[in-house]
Amino acid sequence: MLRMLLVDDEPLIVQGLQAVIQEFDEEIEIIGTAKNGVEALAHFSNEPCNLVITDIKMPKMDGLQLIEEWKKEQPETKFIVLSGFQEFEYVKRGLAIGIENYLLKPLNETELLETITQIKEKVEADFQAAGDDEAYYILRDNALWRWLNNRIGMEDWKERMALYKMPLAKDMRTALVWIQPLYGQVNRTEEGWQKLQSHLRAEYPFMLLNPEEELLIGLMAEDDAGIAAQITTVYEEIGALIGVEQCFFLMSEVGTGTAYFPKAFRGLEQLLQERLVSSPGTLISADKVLPHRWRPNFSQHQLARALVLQEKEKTLAWLNQFFGEWEAHLYESDPHQVIRVLSEVALMMSESDPEQLLKAIRQLDGAATPCELKTTMLELIHPFFDRNQPDDNSKSPIIQKIMSHITEHFTEGMSLKTLGAKFHINAVYLGQLFQKEVGSHFTDYLNQYRVNHAKEVLLTTKQPVTAIAEESGYTDMAYFYRQFKKYTGYTPNGFRKKEKV
Repeated sequence: MLRMLLVDDEPLIVQGLQAVIQEFDEEIEIIGTAKNGVEALAHFSNEPCNLVITDIKMPKMDGLQLIEEWKKEQPETKFIVLSGFQEFEYVKRGLAIGIENYLLKPLNETELLETITQIKEKVEADFQAAGDDEAYYILRDNALWRWLNNRIGMEDWKERMALYKMPLAKDMRTALVWIQPLYGQVNRTEEGWQKLQSHLRAEYPFMLLNPEEELLIGLMAEDDAGIAAQITTVYEEIGALIGVEQCFFLMSEVGTGTAYFPKAFRGLEQLLQERLVSSPGTLISADKVLPHRWRPNFSQHQLARALVLQEKEKTLAWLNQFFGEWEAHLYESDPHQVIRVLSEVALMMSESDPEQLLKAIRQLDGAATPCELKTTMLELIHPFFDRNQPDDNSKSPIIQKIMSHITEHFTEGMSLKTLGAKFHINAVYLGQLFQKEVGSHFTDYLNQYRVNHAKEVLLTTKQPVTAIAEESGYTDMAYFYRQFKKYTGYTPNGFRKKEKV
């Protein structure tokens, strides 16, 4: 697969190149774009790259200067140079530093694609000749990883198999092993780790490093006994070189042929959360997963109330109780149910921040140990209370008075103008001071306070929504609904139903 960078200060040129190239060959990976040579070097010179297509004249650093600097980092990279006009000196300099072609704008699409095809053939020939060169393995592993994730079709994959001289093994028994070093426990630059990779690459054609630098090994044997013998050998090699207790081992069910590997990988993904209830060093496989006899049975009403009322200590107590109960039943628990409960808690604390919620869910799904899960939850809890519970000690006396007034009179109509008149301060200055010290606009703070009150009443009473709106300081029901949904993501009735489920 060809990895390519596009460098041009004209956005339309870059967009056009991307469209033409990706339509021509979906297997070409465009690793990024840059507006000039300085940006290209800063962001991409450490990324493996086979081809750079660059404009000649750009601000800060021109295309030929970029090529000269780039070759100091990646001398094997090929270059195509673009220019709006023919200049002999540029052509001569370009040829001297080894460009593949010099193309004039507007581009001749046929000439561009023919040049890319020729470069692709050169790169593939270089990889075949390189054998065990690091760049060869980077691209080979990338192709394997994309295939396991169903991002390469079978016919394209067969071409890759031929390129990398890998066996199809149609009739052999096959299985996939995923070896995940514990983060912080294995130094991937140590001699033992490097030696382990070399050993496994030599013994197993389908060994690869994924983007997280975890090992995946495709096992192939005449029968199931041969597969079992191979996993034993892998286990012993890891034990000798880095220690099995430093890794999690996930093994798929046994299938037939290398075409089975993507399906095997999907099965391994289903086993990931079993790490939470397994000891490092043990082999996790579908046929060895124990029946789950313990499931979390916690009422979230208590937690929801603590969050609404900004009771940090009660929230932490709930979390500690949850993890204490879980760890007491760790090896008989259902990790999927544990993740479900914690994901719902994360949702409560991220209702107005979808990006934060998505990040938290990814961290929860990717956690390998109870400690990682708890750390993720604490990273949500502390900022949640920091955002929503102001520290009055750091605020000026006038802002403390304003916030006390809001607490006592939030059901009444108020604005910066009325508060300025009451406390003898310019309304504009008051607004600026409030935003600086509290961290939000006055109107946002007041609405957030009122909505929090409404949430508490919704959870603790059966009052109708209209009464709760008035009790929370809203006389306009439509405005109340808009503000409530803005800060919670739900209508009042939807919020009440969600929390009662």
